[in-house]
Amino acid sequence: MFYVLFGTILIVVAATAAAAARFFDPAVAKILGRTIGEELAFAWRKYVFFAIVVTGISGGVRPWSLERYLAPAPGKGSTQLALGGERWMLELFQAFISTLQSIAWVVLLFFLCAMLAYVVMRAVEFRRQEAESRRNSGQQ
Repeated sequence: MFYVLFGTILIVVAATAAAAARFFDPAVAKILGRTIGEELAFAWRKYVFFAIVVTGISGGVRPWSLERYLAPAPGKGSTQLALGGERWMLELFQAFISTLQSIAWVVLLFFLCAMLAYVVMRAVEFRRQEAESRRNSGQQ
């Protein structure tokens, strides 16, 4: 029964992570296209998609939590929890929520870095335009 639970959690978490990565993909593509250019945006977009999926899976599958359902080692005083319908529902819900939490942190970090890059780019563009306007006003 433990293996079925683990496999089900892995499927739920992988599907959730892939769906979230697909959901954020258009926004990531626009941001990357604007900040680093279209020629590099495709490769970075694939990397961000991969990072979202891996982070979601690693955050959703919690082996230390699932250890409670394994038989205790000989000589240890702990007990094995029974896997009933309520526990299944609780574990699947916890895996789903943990996946989304992990993805939320990764996406937040990405968008903060993208915002910082955008601000830096705008500052550089502003200085460049300011220098060109000074140069043009000095030539007239």
